[in-house]
Amino acid sequence: MAIRVTFLLVMLVVLPFPSHSADPDPLQDFCVGILNDTSASINGFPCKPTSQVTSDDFFFDGLTKEGNTDNVFGFTATVGNVLAFPGLNTLGLSMNRVDFAPGGLNPPHSHPRATETGVVIKGKLYVGFLTTNNVLHAKVLTVGEMFVVPRGLVHFQMNVGKEKAMTITAFNSHLPGSVVLPTTLFASMPPIPNNVLTKAFQVEASVIDDIKAKFVLPLPSDSADPDPLQDFCVAILNDTSTSLNGFPCKPASQVTSNDFFFDGLTIEGNTKNAFGFSATVGNVLSFPGLNTQGLSMNRVDFAPGGLNPPHSHPRATESGVVIKGKIYVGFVTTKNVLYSKVLTAGEMFVVPRGLVHFQMNVGKEKAMTITAFNSHLPGAVVLPTTLFTSKPSIPDEVLTKAFKIDATVIDDIKAKLGAINY
Repeated sequence: MAIRVTFLLVMLVVLPFPSHSADPDPLQDFCVGILNDTSASINGFPCKPTSQVTSDDFFFDGLTKEGNTDNVFGFTATVGNVLAFPGLNTLGLSMNRVDFAPGGLNPPHSHPRATETGVVIKGKLYVGFLTTNNVLHAKVLTVGEMFVVPRGLVHFQMNVGKEKAMTITAFNSHLPGSVVLPTTLFASMPPIPNNVLTKAFQVEASVIDDIKAKFVLPLPSDSADPDPLQDFCVAILNDTSTSLNGFPCKPASQVTSNDFFFDGLTIEGNTKNAFGFSATVGNVLSFPGLNTQGLSMNRVDFAPGGLNPPHSHPRATESGVVIKGKIYVGFVTTKNVLYSKVLTAGEMFVVPRGLVHFQMNVGKEKAMTITAFNSHLPGAVVLPTTLFTSKPSIPDEVLTKAFKIDATVIDDIKAKLGAINY
C-alpha cells in the first residue's frame, strides 16, 4: 500500500500540469499564420515556411482608416487580430481600433479569451464593466486616459461627447473572441427559444419578438501571465510579502471604480535626453488595477530623430500603433535576421517576446506610439545601458572581446551612457 501511495505521489510531481496563460507560449521566434490551412489548427494556424517570411508579415496598415459607424449602434471595431494580421499567430496579442459616432455605443459584450486594455485617442467615452458580483465600475475618460477590463467580464463604451471618438484597444490573445450580448441573446441562429428569454427577462413574448425584429439589421463586425482566478486583484504596491507573479490584492471592500482607470498616458513625455524619446508606462507599478490581468500599455514619445534604442521585453510580446509621425520599426530574430519597415499614423506592428527591437522617428515632426504588452510588468532590457552601465560593471575585457574593440572605446561608451538620464 505504501509503495502504491509513493508511486502516485511521484506521478503527480512528474506529470505536466495545466497551463494558465491566455495563449500558449510559442517555442519559436514567430509563426506567421497560413490562414487558409486549418489542417493542424491548435490554438493558432500552421506556420508559413521561414524562407517565405518577409518584413511585411510583421506590419499591418488596417487600423489607419476610420471605420464606418453608420449602423444601429453607431460604432465599428476594426480588428488587428490574427485573422487580419497573420504575423500575430501564436504571439498572444492583438489590437483593435474602435470608432464611435456622437452617441455611438460599443454594446455590452465580453471577450472569453482575453483581458482588454485601451487608450482614448479622440473624444470623450463612458467606459464600464460589471464584475461577477454585479458591481459596475465605470468612468468618463478623455484623450490619453486608459482603462482595463478583466478577461471575460461584460463591458461597454459609449461616446458621451458631441464629436466623433476613437480608442485603440489591446488584448492578450491573438484571437480574443467577442460575445456581443444583444446579438448573442436575440439574433442567434438558430434562435434562443422565446420561452427561455421571456422567463429570463420576465417580459412578454411580444417584447422579445420586438427586440429580435430590430436585430435583423446589419451590425458591426467584430500568454504570458498566469490567468487570474478572480475578477480582479488591485495591487497593494507597498506590500511584497507574497509577491508571486503579482502583488497582494487590496481587500474587495476597499476597491473603487478609480482603481480601473488611469490618466498617466495623457501627458506628452519629456524627450530632452540623449536618445530623444520617452516611454510613459501604464504597467502594474503605475496602474495597480492591471495586477494579475496579463496586460499593460505604454505611450512612447519621440522628438524628430528620436530613438527608442535596441531593447527587449523578457516577459511579453509587444504590439503597437503609430498615433502620429513616421516611425522606422525593426526587430532581429534569434537567427540575426532584421525585419523592419517605416510606419505612419494608424499602422500597426508586432514584436515577438524577448526579441531585440527598436523604433526611430524618421520624420521631421514629433511622433508618438501606443504600445501594448501581454504582461502586467513586461520588463525592459535596454542593450546600450545594460551592457555599458551595469552595476557592478561588465569587465572591459569581456566587452572588448565581445565587440572586438579597444578598451579606450569601451571606456568612452561607458562614460557617455553613464551620463544619460532618460
